[in-house]
Amino acid sequence: MVQLGLVKPDWKAVEEGASGMASEVTEPKQQAVAHYYLGMALEHQGIDGHENDLLSRAHEEFSKASALTPLPDILFEDGKTLAQLHKDDDAKAEFQKFVATSSQQSFQRHRAEQFINKPELARANMVPEFFIRTSDNQFISARGLEGKVVLVYFWATTCDTCARAFPHLREIAKKFQNQPFVLLSISADYNPAVWNSFLQKNDVPGLQYMEGFNGPVAQKFGVGVHFQSNTDHPVGGGGGNVGGVWTSSYGMKEDLPRTFTIDADGVLESEKLSDSLDATLQQLIDRAIPNTAKN
Repeated sequence: MVQLGLVKPDWKAVEEGASGMASEVTEPKQQAVAHYYLGMALEHQGIDGHENDLLSRAHEEFSKASALTPLPDILFEDGKTLAQLHKDDDAKAEFQKFVATSSQQSFQRHRAEQFINKPELARANMVPEFFIRTSDNQFISARGLEGKVVLVYFWATTCDTCARAFPHLREIAKKFQNQPFVLLSISADYNPAVWNSFLQKNDVPGLQYMEGFNGPVAQKFGVGVHFQSNTDHPVGGGGGNVGGVWTSSYGMKEDLPRTFTIDADGVLESEKLSDSLDATLQQLIDRAIPNTAKN
């Protein structure tokens, strides 16, 4: 149940599975894993529901897990939980322990170092780690974008609504072209020939990347998918009469377009592509410029 809950994710299912696991296993490392998963479930439910009681229970579970086996992931999640409870000094202590035990090259260590310097970031929705190579062969990563303001636009060549936003996106790209700003255009297309042909015929602004339907970056950003019924077809009965049975063609549809901003620290926000977005970007860029000047 724990593994299934993690895939969805269904944190209530993870909580139930981890609770059962904690009461059944006897080996210390297995007990630590059970307490860790239970802490994760309580942490996420506490954050989603703004419930400090659940967050306090999560901290207790992480403490139990750490006492049995002080694994780095336990320290990191406990630091995040303590930060959510606004116990910033305690959170910093956990992040410092994590940094001391983690690889220097790891993205998570970099995040922990950020959280030590700015504990409020541990309470924010931070952009997940991702790597892509754009159509013009530029390597882009979450860490490499820090210090810049990023507008991420998920779209597809078959999405008419997506295309209607291109004029506004072109205006944004032109307005902020000399600023610490990046426009990242991520297509859900799966046919490179169709995608490249569309790019050649249309002025699609930004750095271009095609990742296919429900690709890994879209999943990490929380771009959803759902079933869509396209057309209902009546099934004919005898003598030309229409019978009472209907068949439908169903398909998966990605929720496009979707727009996100990433600020200079890596805070991720879902946005609407409206006139107010320009002002939001300007505010984020104004905040980013002093940091850029220091580097």
